[in-house]
Amino acid sequence: MSLRRIQVLLVKELAQIRRDRRLLGILIIAPLFQLMVMGFAATTDIKHIALAVRDDDHSLHSREYVRAITASGYFTLSWLDGSAAEDGLRLVRGQASLILHIPPGFSGRLLAGQAAPVQVLVDGSDSNFAVQGLNYVQRATRLYGDRLARAVRLEAVDVSRRPLPQVVVETRAWYNPDLTSRWYMVPSLMGVLLMVVTMLVTSMSLVKELEEGTMEQIIVTPLRPGELIAGKLLPFVLIGFIEVTLAVLVIRGVFHVPLRGHLLTLYALSGLFLLTTLGLGLFISTIVRTQQQAMMLATFFVMMPFVLLSGFIFPVENMPEFIQYLAALIPLKYYLSIVRDIFLKGSGWADVWPDALALLAWGVGILALATAKFHKKLD
Repeated sequence: MSLRRIQVLLVKELAQIRRDRRLLGILIIAPLFQLMVMGFAATTDIKHIALAVRDDDHSLHSREYVRAITASGYFTLSWLDGSAAEDGLRLVRGQASLILHIPPGFSGRLLAGQAAPVQVLVDGSDSNFAVQGLNYVQRATRLYGDRLARAVRLEAVDVSRRPLPQVVVETRAWYNPDLTSRWYMVPSLMGVLLMVVTMLVTSMSLVKELEEGTMEQIIVTPLRPGELIAGKLLPFVLIGFIEVTLAVLVIRGVFHVPLRGHLLTLYALSGLFLLTTLGLGLFISTIVRTQQQAMMLATFFVMMPFVLLSGFIFPVENMPEFIQYLAALIPLKYYLSIVRDIFLKGSGWADVWPDALALLAWGVGILALATAKFHKKLD
């Protein structure tokens, strides 16, 4: 593979992009405009929540309280043991959205008619889970307290002199203290727009060469298939990183969403995501003959399913089980999780490596498949 030949083709592609003002507008201006508009407008609600419980009281009342909270069916329950210092790490790694801590003496305070506080730790990086989760916990707590009070009234002779037990929920939202939904939605918009721009323009750019009859001229040059593909895709890699840079500036400067993780980590993982979008664009270009076909295929068979099943609008946890398996095959799902974690949780490689590994496998696989199919066209 000759770097010199790739460089020549790269210069040619960048010159074409620079001369096509409409394409430049699609690449730069349109995504920023959509990020601004959708960032203000986007909001959503959710239903199911992963709840982890640390019961340090181990009493009948504590078990009944947990049973009352999970009776709604909205929670997926897991029990915690070991050190409480690891609870925050469970939130960072996405192993739980809420952590309920029942302290020692919970049952004794209820029997004495005193307020029995419990603590709820919330993953505020996903404000939808946090708000709904707190609402469900507080509602269930209130119903449980009312049930205890009714039991006391039935047993007591003089209710006015008997203190009524009550459970008090003390909440703390981590990573997004005010539970601002925009902090959750706006970083995700960056992933959606990056996918749309790079994949769509890549597929249309390659098909454009076929429509205009210039692809045959390129084929007869000394360029090898790998060099041709690299020269075609590298400009869009550069554009993708420009998109990320501009998006970060807008997210931080306009919407004031904190970036708690490392910027280099965000760029590196965005590069992995670009492997998937460029590979998809190249693959689409190998199975269509016109730009119109490329746009229709990319829009209806790739972009719409990816956006709907990635968790950008509808939580994957609320989908039927077989749909969740389908969603696990969508690379945008992993990138959205990575972006939210880096921005709001400050996650690093140790926390997001499973998602990064999924992106790497997806990107290498689709790029290899597209390259092989594109090579067959050259033959």
